[in-house]
Amino acid sequence: MPSIQTVSDADLDYLRSVDSPTIANAIELFKIRDRCDGFIGGEVKSLFPEMPPMVGYALTVTMNDEHGAVKSKDGFWKMFDALSQMPAPSILVVKDVSGRPNRVAFCGEVMATMAKRLGAVGYVTDGTVRDLHEVRAIGMPYFASGVCVSHANFWVEDVGIDIDLDGETIRTGDLLHGDANGIVVVPREILAGLPEKVASVRNKEGELMAFVRGSEFTLDGAKKLSGYR
Repeated sequence: MPSIQTVSDADLDYLRSVDSPTIANAIELFKIRDRCDGFIGGEVKSLFPEMPPMVGYALTVTMNDEHGAVKSKDGFWKMFDALSQMPAPSILVVKDVSGRPNRVAFCGEVMATMAKRLGAVGYVTDGTVRDLHEVRAIGMPYFASGVCVSHANFWVEDVGIDIDLDGETIRTGDLLHGDANGIVVVPREILAGLPEKVASVRNKEGELMAFVRGSEFTLDGAKKLSGYR
C-alpha cells in the first residue's frame, strides 16, 4: 500500500460543499494540467444523482469474470485488507478487465456495506453493479456504467495498481470528487487557493447568466462577458 497524503478535514468539508463542474472549472484556472485531463469520462455515471458530493481517496482494483470453475476469493479479501488500511474517507475504484462489463455485477449490498464499514464513502467502476435499492438505503454513492442482476463468476485480480477509467488514469491515493455530473481528480497542490478560484468561477458565471436572462441581453454582450471570442 503506497503512502497516501491526506488533506485536512476543512479541505474535505469545503470540497463537499461544491458541485463537481464548478470544481473542474476552478481547477482549470490554475493551469496545471491539460483541460482534457483530470476527470473520468461519461461512461461512468452516477446511479444516485440525488446524493450530495462524494469526496475521498481512491483505492484502485481490477476485477475479472469468465465461465468455468468458481474462482478463488483471495483477492476479494486482499481488497478489503487494503481498504482497512486506507485513510478515511476512501473510495473503491474498480476497473473491469473482463471485456464484458454488462455481464457481471462487481458490487452489491454485501460488498457496499462492508466497504462502508471500513471507511469507504463511494464505489466507482466502469463495470456494472446491483442491489440499487439496498445500496441507496445505506447512503453509498454508486458510479458505474450500468446495472447487472448477477455477480456471475467475478474475482479480484489486482489491488493498488494504476487503472484507466474511461480515459483517465486513476491511482491509489488520488483525491476524487464526484456527484450527479461525474468525477473529478483534485490535485492537492491547489487546495489552498481553491475557494478563491471557485468564487471567481461562480461570480463570472453569475454575471453572465444574469445578463443572458435580463432585458438588456444581446449576443455581442454575451460574447464579451463570456470571454469566448
